[in-house]
Amino acid sequence: MTETQCAGSCAADDDLRVIVDSHARRLDGLEDDVDTLKSGQSAMMEKLISVEAQGQERERNRAVEASDTRNALTALTKQIAEHTGAQKRQNQLAEDSLRRWKKLAVMVGIICAVGSAVGSTLLSDQEVASTIWVRWLHLREPWDVAQGGREDAANLSTH
Repeated sequence: MTETQCAGSCAADDDLRVIVDSHARRLDGLEDDVDTLKSGQSAMMEKLISVEAQGQERERNRAVEASDTRNALTALTKQIAEHTGAQKRQNQLAEDSLRRWKKLAVMVGIICAVGSAVGSTLLSDQEVASTIWVRWLHLREPWDVAQGGREDAANLSTH
């Protein structure tokens, strides 16, 4: 290059150096901005990961609580069913006992009715009544006591 050529280009080289320096400073500023953005992005990613982890932890806790609640409800349902079953069984046993008592009462009533019928039939016969009162119970006959006893009966038979 000659001086005439250099004069025009030398000025351009100085201008280019200024422009390149200016661009270098701007690039340094942009790199700083990019670094700042990257660090901010990294911080935001870390925060996002933290928030997501907390959300997952909350979801796990809710699932555990829901499972515990379901288990508690299932246990309570079983207890209520057992209690209801026990009450039904107690009621059934009480009804069976009542049925037995009713049958026993009917049987006792029938026995008493038959006994009173037989007793009244037998006691209405004077021979049977006399046998029961005198020979078995060794008592005086109730009708003899009211009328004077055997002496009146003996007097009647001799007359």
